[in-house]
Amino acid sequence: MQENKSLLTRINPSVKLGTLLYVMFLLITTSSLRVTLALLLLALVGLVHSGWPLTTLIRRLAPYSLLFLLTFWMMAAFGKGSTELWTFGWFRITEESLDHAWLIAIRMLAFVFLSLTFVATTDPIRFVMSLIHQCRLPVRLAYGFLAGIRFIPIFRQAIRTIRQARRVRQQRSIWPWETFFDISLPLFTTSIIRSEQIAIAMEARQFQANRTYYVRPVVTRFDLLFFGLVSSIATSLRLFV
Repeated sequence: MQENKSLLTRINPSVKLGTLLYVMFLLITTSSLRVTLALLLLALVGLVHSGWPLTTLIRRLAPYSLLFLLTFWMMAAFGKGSTELWTFGWFRITEESLDHAWLIAIRMLAFVFLSLTFVATTDPIRFVMSLIHQCRLPVRLAYGFLAGIRFIPIFRQAIRTIRQARRVRQQRSIWPWETFFDISLPLFTTSIIRSEQIAIAMEARQFQANRTYYVRPVVTRFDLLFFGLVSSIATSLRLFV
C-alpha cells in the first residue's frame, strides 16, 4: 500500500474499503454482461484517479492482462452450451460458454481495478488506525496486521541478500525445490528471531495497557458523500443498465 496526493487519499480507509466491497458485491450478484461492463468502467474511473502515472498503471496491469486472457480462454474453451461455434480436439466453444467467459473475465478485471485503487490510495498505518477506531478491530489483531505488512519489504531484502550470498559462494541447485528450501529455511529462521524481538519490545512497552493515539481517523462529510455517490451510481447501474 502507498499514499499519494490524489483526492481519494483523503477518504477514510474504512469507508473507502466498504464502498469498494459494496461494488464488488454488486459485481458478484449480477449475471448481466452490460451491468458488469458498466461497473468495470466505474472501477476504471477510480483507478485512473488513483494518482499513479500512466506508465505505472500500465506496468501494474500488465501481469493481469495475461490472467484476463487465460481466464477468458478457460471459460470459453471448456464451458457448456448447446449452440456450438467452434471446436478443435478437447476445445469446444459455444455461444453460452463465450458469454460466460466474457462475464467472468470482465468481473475479474473489475476486481483488479478496485483492489489496485485501494492499494494505490491507502497508507497502511492510516488504514490500521481506521480499523481500530471505526471498525472496532482489537488492537492485537490490528498491530499484528500492521507488523505483517511491515515485514514484506524486509522479506524482499532478505531474499535478495540470500541470493547474492549464494551467487558469491557459487551455490547452485539442480532442482527448483532445492533452491526453494535453501532460501526459505534461513528466511524462516530470521523471521522467528525478528518476531521474538518484536514480542519482547511490545511487552516491554506495556502493549496491553490503555493506549493513546497520535492520530485518530474520523469519518467526515466528504467520506459520507463519497460513499453515497459511488454506491448510488453503482446501484443505478445494477438496476437500470
